[in-house]
Amino acid sequence: MPRPSTSLAALLTAAAALLPAAQTRAADSDEADTHASYRFSEYDEDALHGVVVGDPRRYRVLSQQLDIDTKLDGGAWGLKLDATHEVMSGSSPWYVTADANGRPVQVLSGATIRDRRNALSVSLTQNPGTSANTTYTASYSKENDYRATALGIERSQPLSAATTLGYGGSFSHDVIKPFQAQDYGRIERATKNTASVFSSLAWVLDRDSVLQAGVQINLSHGYLSDPYKLFVYGKFLTAERRPDQHVEAAGLVRYRRAYAQIDAALHLDYRYAQDSWGLTSHTVEASWYQGLGHGWRLVPGLRWYSQSAARFYAPFLAAPGGQRFYSSDYRLGTFGAFSTSINVRKAIGRWEFSLGAERYHSARGLALGGGGGTVPALVDFTRAWAGLDFGFD
Repeated sequence: MPRPSTSLAALLTAAAALLPAAQTRAADSDEADTHASYRFSEYDEDALHGVVVGDPRRYRVLSQQLDIDTKLDGGAWGLKLDATHEVMSGSSPWYVTADANGRPVQVLSGATIRDRRNALSVSLTQNPGTSANTTYTASYSKENDYRATALGIERSQPLSAATTLGYGGSFSHDVIKPFQAQDYGRIERATKNTASVFSSLAWVLDRDSVLQAGVQINLSHGYLSDPYKLFVYGKFLTAERRPDQHVEAAGLVRYRRAYAQIDAALHLDYRYAQDSWGLTSHTVEASWYQGLGHGWRLVPGLRWYSQSAARFYAPFLAAPGGQRFYSSDYRLGTFGAFSTSINVRKAIGRWEFSLGAERYHSARGLALGGGGGTVPALVDFTRAWAGLDFGFD
């Protein structure tokens, strides 16, 4: 399920410090020069129901993340290190075929996928904690068959006492070397490059509320297909084929309001995106940060997502008409999704403990307008996590 760009999301949180403690760490922790946080999460997709070929069990991902944020040179610079380790297993949608009545039947890869991902991100911020700062970021991610390297820069500067401008850009270079390339006729090596530019404005509406708006444009070029997915093209089973260029434009609006009298804060987000493949998506999110006293906080959240299909999406083509591009990847079809989440946090001095869970359900009927054509293999999942934060001098 597509989500807002990490760079844009990070940039649009620049005004978060203007809101009270309901959406920040415990006050004692905020005074520390260094913050460290650890997160463990489990992501588990539901098994597919109905007629399928192969093992119906889906993906399971165990993830660990360690973040360290510290001040350098007397607070003139901020250094942030993010390290992630993920272990992935299960089966994945492979291709879609037709039964005797022409109805789509999902074929899965079998529960043989085993992979690990290690990622490291380093950010250096000049004048952290102020409205005029610059952040330089470098990241590297490695899987058994995938490598990704990225560089980025972000700038935030005040335009007035109540308005802050943010802007920046990033570039990433990805290399993929699929497993068993010769055995399955896959490409042996391919690359993809992605350039992004983004900007945002944040307005302090009053002492309790902030409005933020941002736009981002992404341009990807290179091998953009999934080398592990096949497609039924008439009488043939062939590799899926997507365009080698992808342009996406997205806009995001965020509203934050604090209610100091009840130690609470409201977060509202809306995102609209459109791309050169014909995909159009809407995302609406709402969360409530409620202080319960004695260091306890409760954060329930709701999220709705809807997208239209890519022009070249189809479960299969029984009678192809010379299509140049084709894919049965459910992530390119028309569908909607609804998720609910809950997060409980407890602060004890400079420590903060957190537990959370999310339940996600997707279906054609949840899409704006009621859905479109058949999209097999839509995913439902449960995610649970636990975390620990600590601040020290």
